[in-house]
Amino acid sequence: MNNSMIKQSFLQILQYNIRKSSRIQESFLINRKVREFDIVVIQKQDCNNNDSQSFSSAHNFFHLVKNSLSQSRTCIYINKHLRFNQWIVETAESDICLIRILTRNADDKTQMLRLLNVYNSCSLSTTFTEKSLIISRLNELLKNDCKQLIVENFNLHYSHWEKWRCFTRHTTTDTLLNIITNARLKLLLKLNTITCEAHN
Repeated sequence: MNNSMIKQSFLQILQYNIRKSSRIQESFLINRKVREFDIVVIQKQDCNNNDSQSFSSAHNFFHLVKNSLSQSRTCIYINKHLRFNQWIVETAESDICLIRILTRNADDKTQMLRLLNVYNSCSLSTTFTEKSLIISRLNELLKNDCKQLIVENFNLHYSHWEKWRCFTRHTTTDTLLNIITNARLKLLLKLNTITCEAHN
């Protein structure tokens, strides 16, 4: 790979939970502003709508990374203005997609970034103690020395990041927090940012 061709010093990343709505997905993918992003990370996409006009339009501007299973709940759209030899798919599972992409850091040196799109199913029981398979799989994938960015929908409540309005607490979160600490990750989202207004 010719590293001199890598120009991105930052990436514009958009995350969206489609909630399996074909209507939302249609309008989202044909939105011109969406095409301005380098990477679009989607959770709970409508997998039954792959032949729609919006999907055809999106493929004119993006490469699609997803698992072939119909119940897949994560995918990544990579803008075609990023060079094909600048990124690679590491894994594409039903609830985790992982790509590696070359960027430039503040010192204008190339660095490898691992971008993970993770979806964890919402458990009705907040005291369910059995370890989530997705959380366990995430722990395996994070054992890497590269820079890593997780774009996620964990569906977990915990006062650590919802101090003033969290009335429920999932015990699985303790495991997740240990994983995050061991991987030396930090939260980029501002504290008390509302990410879903429809639920607590």
